[in-house]
Amino acid sequence: MTIFTVYSIIYTWIEIIALPLMHIHKSMFIMMVDSFLRYEQLIGYYVICFYCASYALCISFLATQFYYRYVVVCRPDDLGKLKGFRLFFIFLPGSFFFVIWYSLVFFAMEKTEEKEEIARQVILDVYNEDSSTLAFIALQFWDNYSDGSRHFRWIDAGGYFGCLCIMGICFSTIMFCALKIFFKLKCEQTAMSAKTKDMNRQLLLTLVFQTALPFFTMYSTVGIILTLPIFEIEVGRKGNIVASLACVYPAIEPLIAIFFVKDFRRVKGQLTLQLTIFHCKKAKIILVEAQICSLTSL
Repeated sequence: MTIFTVYSIIYTWIEIIALPLMHIHKSMFIMMVDSFLRYEQLIGYYVICFYCASYALCISFLATQFYYRYVVVCRPDDLGKLKGFRLFFIFLPGSFFFVIWYSLVFFAMEKTEEKEEIARQVILDVYNEDSSTLAFIALQFWDNYSDGSRHFRWIDAGGYFGCLCIMGICFSTIMFCALKIFFKLKCEQTAMSAKTKDMNRQLLLTLVFQTALPFFTMYSTVGIILTLPIFEIEVGRKGNIVASLACVYPAIEPLIAIFFVKDFRRVKGQLTLQLTIFHCKKAKIILVEAQICSLTSL
């Protein structure tokens, strides 16, 4: 959980550096750099590819977190195999997916003169930018010819299906681990005390929401936004909500546990109270110092 939380902060900074803008035009999904690097063709291209790969690492770490919970709850005898440096082995799949996703975006969604020309007018009309000077990547599914014929772009489609496979593997891992943990905790409720049952119920609720929310914020939205261009369904700038939802979930995830688990709420309440007392004392000290200064000046 600590690694996922730390990486979530890093992922946010990567997004700030890239400031990705998404747009769907006909059969093309466009992702542009809107930060200070938007006119840096080479660096901007690497940055936007790195941002996309960072998303893959984020969902991979989330799946890794669920796998570790599964080992702790359902296979405690195997927990010893994940001690020390061996713990880092469970992060290898995520690193592998990072490299694969980066390669898929780098090669399959590469900016070409043809994509520049197709995106030129819409980028000029909507963003008042020249596509030839702007750093962006694009996923294009169809080539339309003047005679009315169409050609499916298999290289771009390969990148699309590769990304879907990675998302499918990660979410399948989460679902498998979450269901195993859920039924394990359910089965153990019969032999629990009332207090333990209450804690178990809190953990089950936390598990349900931590499983459902990523599907709606990080998986289904990205899958849908990448699929719409196949059917030439244009949503324009509305596609940017996907990036917003993807970066929001890492911040929401710890709040779910704080909301459902009483012990976490109690600690949060104590910290809030201590901070309030600290600020009140500080305000009193400042007030006393101000009064002393006022009396001294008299």
